[in-house]
Amino acid sequence: MPTYIFKNTKTQEVFEQQMRISELDEFKTNNPNLIQVPTAPSFRLKGTGWYETDFKTGNKKNIAKSDNDSQSSSKTEKKENSTVPTKKESS
Repeated sequence: MPTYIFKNTKTQEVFEQQMRISELDEFKTNNPNLIQVPTAPSFRLKGTGWYETDFKTGNKKNIAKSDNDSQSSSKTEKKENSTVPTKKESS
């Protein structure tokens, strides 16, 4: 259940209140002298990020790698098929 912080505009008192998200709007309308104080989240996601393969096991773990391999092989085929004039060495 989330904890919300409210400030009383008359007495400047700050307090915490636990309630359901669905009860928040009703609480605010019933208490017009209270304002909700914005707060930071209680957790942070650190690191380079989340990847599809982080929590997979077995053969499913190499899904991204197999996709990259098929793309890189198609790129090498295109390079081989293209005609690029080469500089001839003089003898």
